[in-house]
Amino acid sequence: MEHGRRRNNMNSEVIKTISDYAPQLLCGALKTIGIWLCAAAIGIAIGSLLGTVTSNKIRIPILSSIINKVTFVLRGVPFYVQLLIAYFVLPDLLGINLSPFFAGAMSLGLCSAGYVCQIVRTGINSIPNGQWEACYVLGYPFFLTLKNIIFPQMARNVSPAICGELDQLLKSTSLLSAIGFMELTRVGMNIISREMNPVPMYLLIAVLYLSMSWLLNISSRKIEKRMLYES
Repeated sequence: MEHGRRRNNMNSEVIKTISDYAPQLLCGALKTIGIWLCAAAIGIAIGSLLGTVTSNKIRIPILSSIINKVTFVLRGVPFYVQLLIAYFVLPDLLGINLSPFFAGAMSLGLCSAGYVCQIVRTGINSIPNGQWEACYVLGYPFFLTLKNIIFPQMARNVSPAICGELDQLLKSTSLLSAIGFMELTRVGMNIISREMNPVPMYLLIAVLYLSMSWLLNISSRKIEKRMLYES
């Protein structure tokens, strides 16, 4: 009986802790989504541009060589190290102050751009030469060829890989707790330091990350199906 009462008290404390801090956790989750969206926009925009410029049909030898070296560095240096450099080293060298949000979004986005560049370049290179030649014979301008013929096919081919990169980017936001950004993981750590009850809090954080990842995967599958239907 005594053991049962203690167990019931423990369960009620866990439920109370979760209910009391749920608003803070949801606020942290919203900040996670916000910085993830900013980083994803930076990564896809820059990565797509670099991937296009370095593709076989477009590449400029000297420029492509420089871009390849830059993207190699972005992929080769761990994101955590890039984050620390962006937040602690660059401000000291340049004499400026960077907010955790700006430093986190830029370092996340640039790191992701290195991988998106590879994905986009591979997707463009996978388009058969006959597609380019047919557009040339028909007199299509180069930019219209890219916009109307090459990019739609490339997007269909690389959408699963882009979704995987975005999912990985979402997980990487948890590292922003190292620079004090109040995203989901950091909020949970602060709550645990006060309540000293880590098990339910970490499980709840895991559930929230799983929920966000599930929504991302559902959305990406719908987009893939729509792209296949429109093709």
